[in-house]
Amino acid sequence: MSEILTVRLNGDPNEVIPWLVWSASQQEVIASGEAENLLQLADYAKERDVIALADSAAITMMTVTIPSGSERQLDAVLPYLLEDDLAQDVDALHVTLLSKTGNIANVAVIAHSVMQRWMQELSDAGLSVRKCIPDALCLPLQQGISAACLNDRWIMRSSETEGYSIEESWLPMWMRGINDSQDGDDILPVVSYSAMPEDAGDNWECEPAEMIMLLLAQGAQQSRYNLLSGKYKPQNQILKHLRPWRGAAIAAGLLLAVLGGEKVADIYQMEAQAAQIRQQSEARVRALLPQNQRIPTTSYMRRLLENEVGRLSGAGVQTGVMIWLAEIGPLMGRVPTIELDSMRFDQDRGELRLNARGKDFSDFEKLREAFAEEFNTELGQLSRNEQSVTGAFVLKKEP
Repeated sequence: MSEILTVRLNGDPNEVIPWLVWSASQQEVIASGEAENLLQLADYAKERDVIALADSAAITMMTVTIPSGSERQLDAVLPYLLEDDLAQDVDALHVTLLSKTGNIANVAVIAHSVMQRWMQELSDAGLSVRKCIPDALCLPLQQGISAACLNDRWIMRSSETEGYSIEESWLPMWMRGINDSQDGDDILPVVSYSAMPEDAGDNWECEPAEMIMLLLAQGAQQSRYNLLSGKYKPQNQILKHLRPWRGAAIAAGLLLAVLGGEKVADIYQMEAQAAQIRQQSEARVRALLPQNQRIPTTSYMRRLLENEVGRLSGAGVQTGVMIWLAEIGPLMGRVPTIELDSMRFDQDRGELRLNARGKDFSDFEKLREAFAEEFNTELGQLSRNEQSVTGAFVLKKEP
């Protein structure tokens, strides 16, 4: 198909969804905008291919060394090779191999809960997606770092298979950490496709893009990466449409043979009652939430109600994360020689994992003592290369 709908799947379900329809044959944007939910894009998806951009804020991109003899079972082994570097249970994570060079693998890691939510929302809206790519890896590849601002966060691409999503307030700290990891005194150049932040250094240059979503959509069409692997791999579309009818035909035959005409009539009556109850429920939901007039499935209706209850009750992961960050900021200021590489917040476990880089082992011990004043603190194994020492902290609050 010459026209492609590109949608951005957000890590935060309350954020608006940027989208764009691009015509490859005409080389122009057909339509674009922001949607409150994917159902609003159902009409744009008709007779068009759909590509999804995955929010890099929900993804960790990293490298891992493959033990000798593991290549044949690499998909099964990969999650457990990452176990020591991740705060979450590996069984709760979906790991995608992006590339492999020798015994080094580049992977993308995302929680199954996030992938399942995205797949369910796409299914509820009737959007068939065969490609899902981390949005940061859709930025143009530069000698240094590519950057763009989307949904009030900066997405950054630092290599072929490394990308990040960073809050603007954390951008200076992140840039210092990236530059400190370089050989010598070289500072990585940054090419920004959005208006540069106020505190951008001399190493930033601006190449403004007319539309960030167009830039990402064009990058996604050329990308060879895809998070839809393993159990998320798309089904053959013909089999997908035939399988429900085959099951229905078999079930109908068995019912007619066993129950007979009288039982079938009873079933029809119960189905009619169920349909009536559903219509009544939908009418009440539409009255309460007039912006959601199309309700294709009962699971979609249930999700609407759960999201509205969560919104009204003030629930949200971001609130918890910001409280933690406000508390660790002053503590990290005591050891300015340590820079953060990445972080991962696990709300269910009530813990925050920080991957950090410093100049000496003693720096990590000083920061561990500072964190211990406010948190239950675990300091993982430290490793040294020629330039720096790296390690991970796991912080938990007292119950």
